[in-house]
Amino acid sequence: MESDLICVVTVDIDREVEAGFNTWYEKHIREVVACPGWVRATRYRCLDGEPRYMAVYDIAGRENGAVGPVSAWTPRMQEIQQAGYEEYWPHIEGYRARNYERISQVLAPPSNRTEE
Repeated sequence: MESDLICVVTVDIDREVEAGFNTWYEKHIREVVACPGWVRATRYRCLDGEPRYMAVYDIAGRENGAVGPVSAWTPRMQEIQQAGYEEYWPHIEGYRARNYERISQVLAPPSNRTEE
């Protein structure tokens, strides 16, 4: 399924709850990707600065996304967004979630690509 929309979430978390947060977030992204139109979720850890964590969600179309105020999201997405975060909100810094629509894409020549 082709995806032209992504949601990027960046966050820092207090180190004393970081392990629990990461365990919870791995469960959380699976719940998100189980929703219709949410194609893939990939998490990253920053190697040279902050915020330390980033998750990128590929979404098949704006109608499936969590765009706009939370009240405009599907009930299931609202439920997922709220479940679990309450434990970690006091420990989260710099949380930011933004949606991006693809406007262009350039692929490297085959000789530059690594095997997946």
